[in-house]
Amino acid sequence: MLMASSIRSRTAILALLGFIAPAAAQLGSGLPISLDADSSSLDRRTNKISFQGLRITQGALGIEAESAWATGLDFENSEWHFQGNVVITIESAIISSAEAELKFESNELKTADLAGEPAVFRDIRTDAGEVIHGQAKHFTYDNAMGTIRMSEAARITEGPNEIRGCDLLYDVLEEKITVTSAECDEPVSMTIVPPARTPADGTKDISENGE
Repeated sequence: MLMASSIRSRTAILALLGFIAPAAAQLGSGLPISLDADSSSLDRRTNKISFQGLRITQGALGIEAESAWATGLDFENSEWHFQGNVVITIESAIISSAEAELKFESNELKTADLAGEPAVFRDIRTDAGEVIHGQAKHFTYDNAMGTIRMSEAARITEGPNEIRGCDLLYDVLEEKITVTSAECDEPVSMTIVPPARTPADGTKDISENGE
């Protein structure tokens, strides 16, 4: 039997489904977690919980999607499946995809597997203010390591510079890129554009035929 209700707060969700538990109030570092949805339903035979318009936030982590379903709400050992305009915010990075699967263990987010045509992310380098863009058919975010592994038609760009390969790794916290394409036997392609030269007198550098 399915139960459905329009809800606006996490407390209302837990009360409705009968899952009020201390473990659900905290995630990972102990910061409070907020879960809001436009609507929710529970299949008591399978313990499958479905959501429409789901939004989850906890500290610097934010997740939202048009629809989602989960195997439990206690975050002790549960799997979450998101579909439709999935957006995951991690620190300064924003990942967007068509669908995603998240795994929680011991009240912590372990991994997030995302897929899209393509899945994309953007991050702002704090030292230079440059925006880093990435895209691939598949992303795997490792929460413990703070890394995004990109596979299948992966590409990272920063301004005019570009790196292409089948397996790229981006460290969100360290803002570093690692290229490891040995397993797929595809060459790594890089385009590095040197910065414009500035003459010693400070005037703009022009070509020989310029005016």
